[in-house]
Amino acid sequence: MQNKTILTAALAVLTAALFAADAREAVRNGNFKESAPPPKNARGITGTQWVKYWNCAGAATMKDGKIQLSSGVIYQFLNLPRDGKAYLLKGEVKAAAMQGKNAGQLYVRLSSCIRKDPKTPFSHALQKKTDQFKLTPALQTYKFEFKIEPYEQGYLYVGGGGMQLESVSVMMEPVAAK
Repeated sequence: MQNKTILTAALAVLTAALFAADAREAVRNGNFKESAPPPKNARGITGTQWVKYWNCAGAATMKDGKIQLSSGVIYQFLNLPRDGKAYLLKGEVKAAAMQGKNAGQLYVRLSSCIRKDPKTPFSHALQKKTDQFKLTPALQTYKFEFKIEPYEQGYLYVGGGGMQLESVSVMMEPVAAK
């Protein structure tokens, strides 16, 4: 009986390890450690340095490796595979209400389209959005999930107001074929 228990536990660990090895990060610089001058098309960024690979439409600044988002959204085109498979995007945003604020709001949105041919122009045909999260002064992790179809490509938007963002992570896991 003890051998069976050990074998079952070993198989569970091995399965979890294999599944985790198959997951990949879809967001670049989600820990906000890399910085660069703000993108030319950015609107609302104050300061001379910004979080590399991210853009903004709103009112934001980068301070001490964190994003202070007064209003609007930060966004990034996701690094999604073009392999004809469906994926589950499992994400987390670490955020808190801005210092001196008792509350803020946070939502996450995926704006995408199906593009089998990479030459097809991008469109915002598909919209997926989380419910609003109420932020508190304490840093918390807010989790979300989106299922994407084969050849789906798109932008991840993290928005709201009165928040300090510490990181954004989106892991892709293949959806098992039925």
